[in-house]
Amino acid sequence: MNSRYVIIHGHFYQPPREDPLTEEMPWEPGAHPYRDYNEKILAECYRPNADLGNFSRMSFNIGPTLASWMRRHHPSVLRRIASADQQAVRETGFGTAIAQSYHHTILPLNSSRDRRTELRWGIRSFELLYGRKPRGIWLPETAVDNATLQDCADEGLTFTILAPGQSQARGHRSGAYAVSLAGGRSFTILSYDADLGGIVSFDPAATVHAGAFAAQHVLPTLSQREDDAAVVTIATDGEVYGHHHKFKDLFLQDLLARRLGEHGLLPASAEAFVAMHPATNEAHLLDLTSWGCNHQLSRWSDGCDCTPGYSAWKRPLRDSFDALAARIDRVFEERGSMYLSDPWAARDAYIDVVEGAVPFSEWYAQWRTIYGDEEIARQLLEAQRLRLSMYASCAFYWEALERLEPTYGIRRARAAASLLDETLGTTLVPSFQHDLRSRLYGPETLVVGAAAGG
Repeated sequence: MNSRYVIIHGHFYQPPREDPLTEEMPWEPGAHPYRDYNEKILAECYRPNADLGNFSRMSFNIGPTLASWMRRHHPSVLRRIASADQQAVRETGFGTAIAQSYHHTILPLNSSRDRRTELRWGIRSFELLYGRKPRGIWLPETAVDNATLQDCADEGLTFTILAPGQSQARGHRSGAYAVSLAGGRSFTILSYDADLGGIVSFDPAATVHAGAFAAQHVLPTLSQREDDAAVVTIATDGEVYGHHHKFKDLFLQDLLARRLGEHGLLPASAEAFVAMHPATNEAHLLDLTSWGCNHQLSRWSDGCDCTPGYSAWKRPLRDSFDALAARIDRVFEERGSMYLSDPWAARDAYIDVVEGAVPFSEWYAQWRTIYGDEEIARQLLEAQRLRLSMYASCAFYWEALERLEPTYGIRRARAAASLLDETLGTTLVPSFQHDLRSRLYGPETLVVGAAAGG
C-alpha cells in the first residue's frame, strides 16, 4: 500500500511593533487583559502549542524577530519550541523547524545585497536557536522569483513551501517539485493545498473534530494522488491554532497525535518528507508571485486591487525608503571602511550581536581597523539593522497609510537616519523628511508627522 503523508505547516509571525529606540512594545489597550498583542497571542497560541507538544509533530517556522521578542520576554517558551525540533531530530533524524529570512521583507523586491543579508541573518538566527543548519526556508508571504531561489541555494538551502499558483507543474501528482536553477542545480518546492489551507484558516466549523476533518477533507484529497508517497500539505498562519480560532491548538494536537494515524495517514514535517522523498516531478517557477497577491507583488510596491481603497501611496513610500537606504549605504561604505575591515561582510556577521550570541566588544575585535572606534562602528551597524527592518512587508500590506504598520516602517527609517546624524553629523533625517513631503501628500500628513516625531 502506498504511503500517504500529511504535512501541517504553521508560519508563526507577528509584525514587529516595538519602539525603534527602546525595542520595547507599547501598551496596546485592544489586547486587554494582556499588556500588548504579543503577550495575548503568546498566551493563546505560542505557549499552548508548546505545552501540547505540537511543535515536535508539525512543520513550522518562527519569524526571527518574533523569536527575538520571545527570547527577551518568554525564554522558557522559546526553549520549549527549540527543544521540540531537537526532539524530532533525535527521534526521526529530521527536524520540524525551517528557517525564515530575518525581517519579513519581500525578498524579490530587495536589492540583491539586502536579500543575501536577510537570508544570512535568518539562517544564522536559526542555527543559534535550534543548534543545527536549516534545510528549508519559509519566504515571507511566499514571495519568490528565480533570483531569490538562486540566493537560497547559494546559502545551502534546498526547499521552500509555495502556493499552488506559484508554479506550473509538469504532471500534477504529489506536492513536491524540482525547479531548475542556473548552473544545473535544482531547488525543491513543496506546493501546499490551497483549499485545505483555506478551510483550516477560515472555516472554524470544519475543524471542530479532528477525526471528521481527516475523514471528510484530508482523505478525499489524498485519494486523488497516485504517487508511491502521496502527500498533502496544509500551510497557514500558525496563529490560527489558538489565537485566530480558539481551541484549535487542541484540534491540532488531536489531529497530529491521533486522528491522522487512525485513518492510515502519516504526519510528517516538510523537512522529513523532502529528505525521504526527493522530488522527481518538475515545475516551472512563476516569477514575482506570492500567496497573497497575483499582481507581480504590486501589493508591496505600487499598490493593486488586493487591498481595497487608495493604495497609490505605496510606491512613493517605497521610493522614499529606497532613497534613504542609498544614502545610508553610501555613508556606511565610506565611513564604515575606516572602522570595519570589511563593512558589508561585517554587516552579514553582525547578526551574532543582534541575537545576543556574543558581546559587541568581543565581536568587534575581529572586524576593527587600526582606526577602530567601537562606538562609531556599532552605530553604523545599528543604522543598517534599522534600515533593513523598515522594509518589513506589513508596512505595505494594508490599504491605509495612517495604519500602525507603515508608521512603524517610517519610524524605523527615521531612527536609522537619526543614529548617523547624531554620530557622524550627517543630515539624513531632513533629507528623508523632505522626500516624504515631496513624494506623499505634503507636510501636514499624518505619516510625515509620525516620522518627524519618531
